[in-house]
Amino acid sequence: MGLLFVSMTFHLPLARAWFSKGTENSQLLARTQAKTALASAYFHAGMSVFALEEVDQALILTPQHAPALVLKALLFKQQNKADLSQQYFQLATDAAPQDPQIAFQWGIFDCQNGHFEAAFEKFKRALDLSMGPLQVKTNWIWGQCLRRNKQFEAANERMSDAFAQEPGLISEALELAELKIQLGKYIEAEKILEYLNDSPSVSAQSVWLALQLAERQNQAVKKNHWGKMLGLHFSNSAQWRAYQEGANHD
Repeated sequence: MGLLFVSMTFHLPLARAWFSKGTENSQLLARTQAKTALASAYFHAGMSVFALEEVDQALILTPQHAPALVLKALLFKQQNKADLSQQYFQLATDAAPQDPQIAFQWGIFDCQNGHFEAAFEKFKRALDLSMGPLQVKTNWIWGQCLRRNKQFEAANERMSDAFAQEPGLISEALELAELKIQLGKYIEAEKILEYLNDSPSVSAQSVWLALQLAERQNQAVKKNHWGKMLGLHFSNSAQWRAYQEGANHD
């Protein structure tokens, strides 16, 4: 299943999204925010040692600061300290129980660790608490998790729904096309691949998949079209070399 499951990425939201309202000590919050923001920047830059230092300072200032607690959970995840990561996700949830981002991040963590039912519960909570783009992203990630758990029809339903609501997911749509091919939904897969290959997110792999799908359906004209596209735009790719070798054998 490793090749089928696109690694789930996460983006820590801006710290201010989690600040409680009506706090008296605004100066303390500002310092906490600055420390958490710096820790987040270090985290995304791969500088986990510095991120941990800053997040610990933020938690000294405000021990119940949910963004810092979530960030520390993610840092422990990087260190493969699952028990500590779970502990800090729980602390973050206790600090901000109505925040969908916490449930979303915790769901990703659970899914990546194979705790699928727990992950589905977190994703459902994130959906119930959120609206707009986060709902769409949650559905997409939930679909990925379902696929990893071999629940292919349910995965297709969630990912298709997310894609219909947010075509901007086109950069990640290759996985959905692969899933639809796996389920025998060739027409739906073909539409996604045509859309993907006509977008800035086109890749040698997306064109190659369209070519293979055309071959599977005995669509010689379309296969030839995708083969020409491979040669024109991706002549240095392994896919183009594979296509040439196949043509020579034919």
